[in-house]
Amino acid sequence: MKIPEKISRPYWRQTRRLTSVLLATWFTLTFGILFFARELTSVQFFGWSFSFYMAAQGLTLIYVVILGIFSLYSHRIERLDKKNHKEAR
Repeated sequence: MKIPEKISRPYWRQTRRLTSVLLATWFTLTFGILFFARELTSVQFFGWSFSFYMAAQGLTLIYVVILGIFSLYSHRIERLDKKNHKEAR
């Protein structure tokens, strides 16, 4: 059964928007921490310089959070899409 384009279009728009926002967040955080590493060495976080902490553990934790956010919101988008398909029938 072919899905009408009118119904599937919002799903892909929302999915692309979510992916774009999370990729921009990933790039900004990764580039920002690494680019400003020298300036961030004066800030202490749990006894370590902030740039070292973020490079060693902080960014990894942020990446896991980004994956969790993607999973949560993509499930919501899919649930709404299934609901729209049922209503269209």
